[in-house]
Amino acid sequence: MVRILTCLISVFLFATACSSDSPTTDSSLTSTETTLDIKDSSESQENSSNSSESIFDYASSTTDSSRPVISVTKSKSTPPKLLFSDIRSGEGPQVEAGDLIEVQYVGALLDSGLEFDASWDRGQSFFVLIGVGAVIQGWDQGILGMQSGSRRLLVIPPELAYGEQGAGDAIGPDSSLAFVVDVLQIVEVSPPEIPVVEPLENDSLLMVDETVGTSDKAVEPGDTITVHYLGTLEDGTIFDASWRRGQPFTTQIGVGRVIPGWDQGMIGMKEGGRRLLHIPSDLAYGKNGSGSTIGPDTPLVFVVDLLRIHN
Repeated sequence: MVRILTCLISVFLFATACSSDSPTTDSSLTSTETTLDIKDSSESQENSSNSSESIFDYASSTTDSSRPVISVTKSKSTPPKLLFSDIRSGEGPQVEAGDLIEVQYVGALLDSGLEFDASWDRGQSFFVLIGVGAVIQGWDQGILGMQSGSRRLLVIPPELAYGEQGAGDAIGPDSSLAFVVDVLQIVEVSPPEIPVVEPLENDSLLMVDETVGTSDKAVEPGDTITVHYLGTLEDGTIFDASWRRGQPFTTQIGVGRVIPGWDQGMIGMKEGGRRLLHIPSDLAYGKNGSGSTIGPDTPLVFVVDLLRIHN
């Protein structure tokens, strides 16, 4: 499979193996340079100090917090190596290999300036693991060292992007790419411990907020959310966990895309919160069960960390 920015490039992003919603309603669970203004590019931190090549010979972008626009220099289309420069400053810890980060991005072909993907156009941010091979090498190498709130311009040669194969119809063979990436946050959430629960009383949904989010936003029906979750049986057996895949899970709530226990149990939760859901079987997979792990009439337990409400 073409390794698109974590299955990235969402039209390409989540369009293949990353696209399935889990927990589903009708199928088993599948077991996410220091910074200065571009106007003074001589002072901005670039990785090309040992070369006469400058990233601004290839592309430039806007510096404010609005949706970025990439402008390319068509006289130069194939950079000799990865080039990057921070065009807006950030603060706090720097992105390291293995970090889960939340970003917004725009991607364009370097030879034409044609945009092939933009998270901004989908109205939701993108969560991704950096430095572990989940995305193209240009991202794995070029995003390290960024800080929350920073904006970085990347110019990526084909061998660090999609190489001779390209990716789909939009990215042809041997294409050089330009990205503008905004790091919104380095996600600092630790995996939960396996919960210890008592059998449900009255077969009713139980919701317990282990951590109450501090955001003003709370989940409403129809919202698209991104979460990390751990799913177990009542005896503690893990049947699914986004943590194991290293990729948070994005879905829409209250519209039947997930089991009823999630559609009901996520309502009212705030960003940054952690909620335990103890779900009776009739709000999970009922008499049919799901796969070999979730038998008929089996209650389920989830610990859900709400990372983002995208609406």
